[in-house]
This record gives sequence, structure tokens and C-alpha cells, in this order.
Amino acid sequence: MRTAILGASGLVGRTMLELLESQTWLTGPPLLLSSARSAGRRLRFRGEELVCQDVAAADLDGLQLALFSAGGGTSRRWAPEFARRGAWVVDNSSAWRRDDDVALVVPEINGDGVNPLDGGGIIANPNCSTIQIALPCAVLHRLAGLAEVHVTTMQAASGAGQAGRDELHRQAAELVDQEQNGAEVAGDVFPRRLAANVIPSIGPLAENGFYEEEDKVHVELRKILDHPDVAVTCTATRVPVWNGHAAAIRAVLQREVSRDEVVDAMQGFPGLVCLPGAGDYATPAEVSGDTAVHVGRIRHEPGRADAVLLWVVADNLLKGAAWNAVQIAARLAGAAAG
Repeated sequence: MRTAILGASGLVGRTMLELLESQTWLTGPPLLLSSARSAGRRLRFRGEELVCQDVAAADLDGLQLALFSAGGGTSRRWAPEFARRGAWVVDNSSAWRRDDDVALVVPEINGDGVNPLDGGGIIANPNCSTIQIALPCAVLHRLAGLAEVHVTTMQAASGAGQAGRDELHRQAAELVDQEQNGAEVAGDVFPRRLAANVIPSIGPLAENGFYEEEDKVHVELRKILDHPDVAVTCTATRVPVWNGHAAAIRAVLQREVSRDEVVDAMQGFPGLVCLPGAGDYATPAEVSGDTAVHVGRIRHEPGRADAVLLWVVADNLLKGAAWNAVQIAARLAGAAAG
């Protein structure tokens, strides 16, 4: 199977490449594609050194599968072209998520509709924060029906790519210097200083008062769950964490449930690690490098057996991006991701 990664030199693209190394269904090295600026960069794969090629000049004939993580504009330009040539594109950008003709897939929830390779097309990978919210919400929806979902996310610097991690690292170092000599701590990636701070805005501000990241959760969660009537609100924050997103979820259900019912349902769901004690939880630092979504602090809102509160953490580069895409790719290849 001829496979490619577009955006191979970026943080998520490199993570995709690392994950593909262990996939037995992939028998040969993927074609690494990038912009002209990143062409020539060398990356390791199964002991070989692969060279990134400019997508505009590369030979795309015979490609069957491509993982995209190169931004919305690049995806809109190239995904239809790859699909026209007979390849399936798994796209990690926001370009196709709202398209009614493009599936938005979290394999554990709605992956049954992903069939082995036949022709070409586009499948959208959801937003990183939406994926980890969607998994426990899918459990609750199947258990008792979702009426409302209210979320506050705490998102790591790595959600803004390598530039975001680099900026946090620099700012943290400069803060120490600032205490010593009054140096300014500025940044280009985040709207305000992230080091030793929390920023309640991710993406552009819309007219309705919500930032882009918050709107993504609202729209994408409804589509993934195939539940357009569920009320969804989100406050998205950026926190000074290197890697791993967290979310505090309040879910209002259509019937009352016991805490034991919720725990039992969570423990039996693929892709979830359920911490059963009411005070049990995982942290972003502890789950970094893990492909699962971890759910803890499972409890009822006081006086309401129909309202469940959860604490959810996941590695945003893995299940929030690259691993979810590789899982979709494995289904397209007629295999299981391993």
C-alpha cells in the first residue's frame, strides 16, 4: 500500500510517522510530503532516513492513503486532488470537519462506517479537545441520553505545535530572568504570556462571544455523536503545560443514573481508562505518551442524579491527533491499529 504523510516535518506529522513504524499493515515506508520550505528535511523511519519532498513536485500516482497535518489551507488545496487520484485522505485540519459529505470520525464511537480502501475520499480527524470529550460523552449518551454538555478545557502548549512548545519554554526561562533584571516576556504564538499564566482564548473571537476552539467543540461533538439537539457549551483555556489536554465536563442526562452505572459503562468502553474512585484522577503529565483517554472524578452534581461531573485527560498529540488518524487509517487498510 502506497502511503503518504503531508505535513511530515511538523509536530503532529512527526508523531504520525513514529506511530506508523509499529503498524504491521504498513509494509513500506511512507512518502513524506511538505511545503517547498521544508522539502529536504530528513526523518527516520524503521532504521531508514527518509527525505521530505515538496508536495507540488512529488509523484502522487498510485497513492492509496494519505495522512494530512499541514493546516486548513493546504488541506483544501490538496485533499481533493489526492482523492481525485484515488487516495483516501485522513485530514487533521479543520478544513472538512463541518462538511456534510465528509465523515468526522472517532473510531471507538463511529468508526463502523469506515470501510477498507475503495476508490478515494476524505475523512476528517476531529479537533484534539473534542476527541477526548466525545469518548466519555458517547458513553453517557448510550447509557442515558445526553441533554446538555458543558465543558471547560485546559489545553497544553503543544496544541499550538512545536512553536507553542518553544514559546512556553522560552517564556518560562525568561520569567526567571525577569525576576532578576526586569526583562520583558513577550510572545508570538499565544495572545498573552502563557508561562505561569492561564489564557481563556484559543483562536479568533466570533460575534457570538465564543472563541474558535469553543465553537469547534460545540459543532463537532454534535456531529460525532449524531445528536444535533444536545446543548453544548465550552470555555477553552490555554495552560502552561508542555503536553496533554484536560477537560472538566458537566453532562446533564435524559434520565437519572447511579454512579455505579456510569463507572461500569466507562470501564467497558474501548479507548477509555476509567479511574473508579470518586477522588481518583490522572494528570496531563501522567498520560503524556498514552493513547487512551483517562476519565476520573466521576460524581453527581449535588442533589441531581441526572447530572454527572467528570475530569478527562489525554495526550493531545496522540489520541487528540496522530493516534486517532492512524486508527482511521488502519480501518481503511482493513486492519486494527496496534
